[in-house]
Amino acid sequence: MRTGRSSWVRCHDMDGLMIIVKSGPEETGRLEVALRLAAAMIGFDEPLTIAFIDDGVRCLHPQAFNDPALHDYLQAAADLAGVHAVKSAKGSGGDLDSALGANLIGMDELVAMMEDYAAVASF
Repeated sequence: MRTGRSSWVRCHDMDGLMIIVKSGPEETGRLEVALRLAAAMIGFDEPLTIAFIDDGVRCLHPQAFNDPALHDYLQAAADLAGVHAVKSAKGSGGDLDSALGANLIGMDELVAMMEDYAAVASF
């Protein structure tokens, strides 16, 4: 429903944001934006989840980044919001960083989770 101004009124009870990361660790610009958005959502105490699919799951491998600050951002997001990795994506070479505590889920679970959020952003 649209009001007289340029704002939008929510017609449902969903809140929060799901961030889907499908870009690999070499695309540091996209990942940095995703992690900054996650930090902002956490700062506003909004419901948030981050899911890694396709090439994005490589961001969850140990020493995935040349810039240690990106790993620190990812670790903070994992500690405060939690991260998920689609099971089929795990086969993208290497083990996941156990310190991140990534929850392995299936694509059906990801789709079901998406329904619980007001918005989904993909990077």
